[in-house]
Amino acid sequence: MNSDHPTSAVDFDLSRREMLKQAGLVSVGLAVTPVPGWPAKWFSQEVTVVPFTDMGNYRGASRMAQDLRELTSWLTPTEDFFSIGHYGTPEVDASAYRLQVTGLVERPITMTLDELKARPKVEPTTVFECSGNSRGLIHGMVGNATWAGAALIPLLAEVRPTADSREVYFWGADTGTEEIRGQEYEQNFARSMSLGHVNETGPILAYEMNGEPLPAVHGFPVRLIVPGWYGIAQVKWLQRIELGVDRLMTRFMAKDYVTLMGREENGRTEWLETSVTHQRVKSVIARVTRSADQFTIFGVAWSDGTPLDRVEVRVDGGAWRAATMDRPDDPHTWTFFNFETEGLTPGEHTLVSRATDVDGRTQPVDLNMKRTRWENNELFERTIQVS
Repeated sequence: MNSDHPTSAVDFDLSRREMLKQAGLVSVGLAVTPVPGWPAKWFSQEVTVVPFTDMGNYRGASRMAQDLRELTSWLTPTEDFFSIGHYGTPEVDASAYRLQVTGLVERPITMTLDELKARPKVEPTTVFECSGNSRGLIHGMVGNATWAGAALIPLLAEVRPTADSREVYFWGADTGTEEIRGQEYEQNFARSMSLGHVNETGPILAYEMNGEPLPAVHGFPVRLIVPGWYGIAQVKWLQRIELGVDRLMTRFMAKDYVTLMGREENGRTEWLETSVTHQRVKSVIARVTRSADQFTIFGVAWSDGTPLDRVEVRVDGGAWRAATMDRPDDPHTWTFFNFETEGLTPGEHTLVSRATDVDGRTQPVDLNMKRTRWENNELFERTIQVS
């Protein structure tokens, strides 16, 4: 996922059924039987969808962003998983594919795709979002998928990094032209992370997504998956892993995907620039349904893999109240939550959720000291219309 870039909503034609659902004029069965991963009690054969009034001109999903109102599965279907690239989609011949592991190592190696697949297979399920995931896209640039591939750490142990190795560079096959100090240069997309971060996150070299070979738009034949990090770190079309001394300082490390954030220190404002890396704790209300006078608020929350302590919901500016979480076995996946309330009178109502992890990190009320769009995890207030 080597780009997290769009800033505006994507408009698609609505089917008649979708238009009716947005207007809250039909009753829908969310599922005939519960979808694996969803609590059975969340499902009702006949419930009314309560329309959001904060959708603007947002009209559904594309490969840029899924429509979280339509969540029916704990695993994000591959076709709904967001996919963005800075330099287009390269065509990579699987039969000719070679993955190099080189640089400051004692035993550099080059592997074919079959040789990579012959290594012990790991299959983590992990959630990651675009670091530019935004209100304009209803925070739909996120997905939870099962990836299969080879673990990176044992491979690095085999090539034996030298004592002065500190950074790991991941080079993609996609290329573009960048202007640097008045001159144009062709560059491959690339990202780097420290060996410490590699050991902390346990990346994998993935060749499958949800049980099938990676589609081209998702990095075929091999991509990097870094659990708990934003999408920009998940380098697609991976062709070379290089060990080095210094941090990589290409456009997508040093100039872009850098968060500018102010903080108050000794009576003055300091401005910090930091790399986009770990995901911030976040939650989104995705759907509201009604059965008689009972309203159920559904949503999804995630973090960098730090377990969530709680998700809370506030209605019309009232007190924060605990939502029910369907806790996953692995905190690197996302968490579904629901909250039930009753007695909402006709008219417009405001709803907001707040996730907090076990280390006490929570969603901020606002990010008015942040000057870049990356890492947006502020409270996302929704509005609904009750008829």
